[in-house]
Amino acid sequence: MDSACVSLLPSVCEALADPKLVPPDDTSLEKLLDWFNHLTSQADGQSLLQHQPCLLRFLYSVMESDAMDPTIFSFSLKLAGLLAAGEQDFCLLQEEDVLVRVFVPDGWHTPGLWSEASVRCGWIQGLRSMIQNPQAMDFFCRNGIITLVLQLQNDESLFIASLTNQILADILNSSMSPVLSSGTDGTAEGGSPVRPDWASVTTQVMRHMSRSLASEDQTVILPGLRLLTVALTRCSDPLKGTLWNHVQEHLETLANGKRDSLTQPIMAVLQAAARTPLLLQPERGVEALMNVMLCSRNTDDSVRCAVSVLQLEHCPEVLKNRATDIVLLPLLYITGTRQWLPETDETSGHHLLMDQLSHRASCVSLLSQSLSSIGELICKNSLSSASIGPVSSSVVSLLNMCIGHHPSTVLQVGTFPHLIGCCKVQRCGLEVLGSLTVYKESVGVMDEAFTILLRYLQSPDSHATVLKKTHQAALKWFSACSPSPDVWRIVSNDLFSVLKKHVCDGRWAVRDSTLEFIAQLTAALKGYREYAEALHAHGIISVLFTALSDVEAYVQASAVFALGEALTTAHLPLCASLQEEVVARLLTVLDHDAESFPRRAALKVFTSWLKIPQSLSVLDQSLSSVFSLGGNDCDWEVKVHTLELADVLLEKLLSRCPYAVCGYDPSQRCAEQTLTKLMNLGLLELLFKCLFDCDRPVAQKACAQLLKLRTFLSETSGTDTNDLALEIHRCSWGEEIVHRYRVKYSEQSDCVNNNEASQEQADVVECDRSCPKELGLFEILDLLDLDEMQQTLSLSSDHVINSPQSLMEDILFVAQQSEDNVVDCY
Repeated sequence: MDSACVSLLPSVCEALADPKLVPPDDTSLEKLLDWFNHLTSQADGQSLLQHQPCLLRFLYSVMESDAMDPTIFSFSLKLAGLLAAGEQDFCLLQEEDVLVRVFVPDGWHTPGLWSEASVRCGWIQGLRSMIQNPQAMDFFCRNGIITLVLQLQNDESLFIASLTNQILADILNSSMSPVLSSGTDGTAEGGSPVRPDWASVTTQVMRHMSRSLASEDQTVILPGLRLLTVALTRCSDPLKGTLWNHVQEHLETLANGKRDSLTQPIMAVLQAAARTPLLLQPERGVEALMNVMLCSRNTDDSVRCAVSVLQLEHCPEVLKNRATDIVLLPLLYITGTRQWLPETDETSGHHLLMDQLSHRASCVSLLSQSLSSIGELICKNSLSSASIGPVSSSVVSLLNMCIGHHPSTVLQVGTFPHLIGCCKVQRCGLEVLGSLTVYKESVGVMDEAFTILLRYLQSPDSHATVLKKTHQAALKWFSACSPSPDVWRIVSNDLFSVLKKHVCDGRWAVRDSTLEFIAQLTAALKGYREYAEALHAHGIISVLFTALSDVEAYVQASAVFALGEALTTAHLPLCASLQEEVVARLLTVLDHDAESFPRRAALKVFTSWLKIPQSLSVLDQSLSSVFSLGGNDCDWEVKVHTLELADVLLEKLLSRCPYAVCGYDPSQRCAEQTLTKLMNLGLLELLFKCLFDCDRPVAQKACAQLLKLRTFLSETSGTDTNDLALEIHRCSWGEEIVHRYRVKYSEQSDCVNNNEASQEQADVVECDRSCPKELGLFEILDLLDLDEMQQTLSLSSDHVINSPQSLMEDILFVAQQSEDNVVDCY
């Protein structure tokens, strides 16, 4: 702790303990706790209370007050627990009788505090911090605190109830581990005796959990299931086995009870158990219970259970196959793929499934759940190759149904009219259709896939979000498999005509996603001659030019990206005049567009062009304008993108200069030419200007590039060669350079005339007169001290604004204000 914080802390403690002063906001107190947490973690076993007795006085004052603010009281509870986590501070707090005052609510002086949720939360958090200390378990058991903790397990605040479950799991770990590791003589590992009161706490928690699960009241069962889930997740493996022995019978009763409202909580318990060695022990019955949950619920719950099973990392193959069948069931059933349906007899519950699918709400829920789960299976490559064909056909059939085209394979035409135009099912189906491209078996439905995708693009009723999903799916199909010439002719003619219409759609989201699709498709099919020719022949380029003037900034930016990709497409017959027109339009966007998104997009396009091995010649002629416009932009992200462009150019030019070999040094001449070109393009001026920019990311990137340039110069030409002289007086960054030059000159003069003040002043005046209008590049880089600047720029503003000193000063300032003048800046 630095001296400034040491001097401020007593005043802060006094201000917090005074109920007459304005308390700080919760955020400031949480930041102060974070700082104390950092201090205790760095204390190396030393007592913080001994070095800062004001903390002990603060806790005394809060506990003795009759009118303490609940927020401050909650803070003191958390602080006490944090301090008690250390051995020395725990002993000191116990000797001073502070722990009983803090953690036994019966002794609190301020009435009504326990009814405040923030106080109960602070109490449980402080307690949880304290019991990290093994000594704290004796205090915990001796004062009967477990009874109060168990009451909070049913707290009306879900956050407090969740915290309580976590602390109960910690208590079980702390109290039961020595019991489990004890020998027949009643001693734990290391020879320490097993405390009977620790075993008593364990017994109380176990009985509480068993009573909760055996209850008929759902409001009691649910907290018990949540506690069991947390305990199975956080406790040690031997303890998990003991817990399971206590609850296995109750869980079997609940699972067979078929209460729909308990399905997900029970599955959460089984998922937690399945991630432990319990799953591999048949006598524990974890897999059997999962089978019960899969087969004994209604279809909706069965699908949810199946999804939970498929999320397991190590799932038994039989269980996984059964869960996969259940997930596929709604999709296969509604599309009439009977031959792939698992067990189609009445006892399997398909008549119930038919009833659910006939109602819109349950049908949409079931299909969405099924399709989302299928998508996850595909992403994990968990779908068997034998089921790819049926799933692909079913998804295409479902998408046809949703758009009003009923395939002949459907059980009864018109049975599911509520699916027509259902955006949610359409989006899920399109996602699955796109993801199926990772399987070679899906090629069999390629023609049908392109047909249904075109149908969705051509439909005037397609929702904007559905069109976006269609674009994404189409992009995957075009990228994964090139259609046959016949299919391509049909697709290209219809595709580009509908895309041109969508670029003029009244909905900006449709225009934006269409332009985005054109850009992505052009990038994906750059080597495909037919696509390049069709892109040019169908007038897409002129459509992109028109979109540059769109009223929406997002649409303009997407048009910029699409035009940028189109200009670099292989096989595209673009003349020099068209290239010049594109560059000119992008420069106009960069110069005149009021919105920042198109300007950022233009810079990104210029950068992508420059990265191409054979970059556009017309771009080289415009780089100076790009650097000038981008460097003077009011948007800091535009400046960052300009510096990224400069970095690509710098890397290109510097990589061309050879190093000295066998006495021949061509690098010096090359370095001079490179520096001259950088200066003529305005890149050096851009870097120096951005180095002093008020936005840290801009200055940070400029500093990194100047360091790269300095390294290059030192490795090639050396510091003793003739250097490039830069005019600095006419530049905005020149004032800083001149100032640093004068300071350095005066420091040199001080070394010679340290004891003559008049001579020193004369030296400064002489420096002002003799300061050159031009300075060498090496000299400027030396004056800037780039290494120190880089270190400073790497620090965010948080290291000042959120420093402990600044935080405590803010707390003191707020405390001294009246209630009427307090403004919560957070």
